[in-house]
Amino acid sequence: MDSSPPTLYKYFGPDRINVLQNCLLRYSPLGAFNDPFEGQPEVTSLTTEARARESLKAILPQETRSAYDQLPAEARAMLSYELWEQLLAQQMKSKEPELIQAMHGLTPMLRSLMTKKFDELQGALCLSEVPDSLLMWSHYGASHAGFVLAFDAQHPYFHEEKGPEDEFRHLRRVLYREARPSATLVEFEGVDFFLVKSGHWSYEREWRIIRPLQDAEVVNPGDPFGVHLFPFPPSALKAVILGARMAVKSVEAVAAAIRANGSLGHIRVQRARPDSSHFLLRISDEAI
Repeated sequence: MDSSPPTLYKYFGPDRINVLQNCLLRYSPLGAFNDPFEGQPEVTSLTTEARARESLKAILPQETRSAYDQLPAEARAMLSYELWEQLLAQQMKSKEPELIQAMHGLTPMLRSLMTKKFDELQGALCLSEVPDSLLMWSHYGASHAGFVLAFDAQHPYFHEEKGPEDEFRHLRRVLYREARPSATLVEFEGVDFFLVKSGHWSYEREWRIIRPLQDAEVVNPGDPFGVHLFPFPPSALKAVILGARMAVKSVEAVAAAIRANGSLGHIRVQRARPDSSHFLLRISDEAI
């Protein structure tokens, strides 16, 4: 398992200063993200034909006995179970290609249903390793008019998994690949659905936590997805970084939010400023 960096960052527009006021973070279903490939690996089929045949073979004895037991008593008196088993096995063998084809035909429907259920049940919080990405400030920080929260990635809040196999409640690194994941459904792992993105997004250097949406403290209506808010401990927050174009009224709102919450007295306030010579941002402490 990858060790997370000491600090991770979350970009916001100026309309999200209530995050500081309420110490609530949104966990969003993947269907709400700006990448239409999120949670959408190519599911070629439910399983391989070899595994499908093995499954059919495994259930045959139980289904054969169940069907035989439901025959009228007079039919069972005329037909031994051994002969019935032989006849049913032959019938199943002749129908096997049809059954496998029918299974393949169900793949698109089940893939769509699975995506819908994932979006109903699970949400992700997305964080970045970098606080000074020009693209992320532009895309997620309202063209540098917003702010960034710096979190202590070693805080227990980010490591609440219930066991080594737990996919939820702890930081996971996003993997960037040039090829879209493609396999049968049974061959996929959770990583392929929740943590794999196109290499086009690698500049985000993203980490995620996935939580069951049913655990949200506040749920606000939204279309097509509700807004699920989860509390975070103020002690997990290290700093707030003001955008290079943040308006004075927004800076004042940040200052008011920090003063109003005694639990945030420890956080640093910083400002991102364009470098005078290069295409980069310089982050330094700011008095507000």
